[in-house]
Amino acid sequence: MSKNIFKTALFLSVTFFLASCNDDEPEVINEEEEFSRVTVKVTNENDATDEQTYTFEVEGHDHDHAGVTVSSEGSHEEHTHIELNANSSYLFEIRFYNDEDPDNIEDVTLEVIEEADEHLVFYEVIGQANITIETAGPGVDTFDSNSKPVHLVTRWTTADAEEVEVMAYLIHQPTTKDGNTRDDFGGGTDVEIEFEAHVE
Repeated sequence: MSKNIFKTALFLSVTFFLASCNDDEPEVINEEEEFSRVTVKVTNENDATDEQTYTFEVEGHDHDHAGVTVSSEGSHEEHTHIELNANSSYLFEIRFYNDEDPDNIEDVTLEVIEEADEHLVFYEVIGQANITIETAGPGVDTFDSNSKPVHLVTRWTTADAEEVEVMAYLIHQPTTKDGNTRDDFGGGTDVEIEFEAHVE
């Protein structure tokens, strides 16, 4: 009798397990941020009327953060030139958007701010440059739970006239927030844009 009860219980358990495996339960998806546009607002701290906003279109955001292809507005052959005065100080405010639905443009910067521990903006100046880039400070920039700046708003201080290439990255889950090159930070790249800074 007990053997029959055991066999029946085992049969029901196996049947229930197989039925559970075959259920068409919806797959849990961990949604990542979607980026399609980036803006950089540049404000001369010595002259608040001297303000320009530059727009970059992001193409083909990769959900596994393995890299993206980015170009500035216009032809793929064109580079955005950001004009700066020598011996001056500027605020650079970078923002991220998902505008694939023109009727519902999402400011993804808000998610970056909410997940400050997991994000970092890094500007890598190619070659020799006399430009100092640092956080705009508390109350202006965003800081994470370890008091590390995310660099959504940075202060650029220029010196002599020059032209330099700049790569800007939004880094996802950096292994450190201290470094001098993109490789120093680890993590994945959510967004990558390129422009030239012309100091005159």
